[in-house]
Amino acid sequence: MASYYRRKMSDEAYYLSQARRPLRSDAFSPYRGVSKGTPTHPYRVALTHKGVRHHIGLFADELEAAHAYNEAALRIIGDYAVLNDVPPSQSQIAASRPGSQNT
Repeated sequence: MASYYRRKMSDEAYYLSQARRPLRSDAFSPYRGVSKGTPTHPYRVALTHKGVRHHIGLFADELEAAHAYNEAALRIIGDYAVLNDVPPSQSQIAASRPGSQNT
């Protein structure tokens, strides 16, 4: 039944409805797309778009994993992607400073 309603929604409306879902009480991480990984890289990042699961990678740091999800979501899903609310990384801060060069 859910797939019937999904077909009638625009992509933007569908992703906004996903953003309003509450976080599961047993979630490994408070960030979207970040789940339990391996002992050496405890954070795994993946996202699903149009039925295809995209594995982004394994990370040692939870914030690094959340940033990787945000970048991949913008690249794969587009402007209406639901992103994690995380502080900017050091590389993003350096790139936004006046006089920095993006090569």
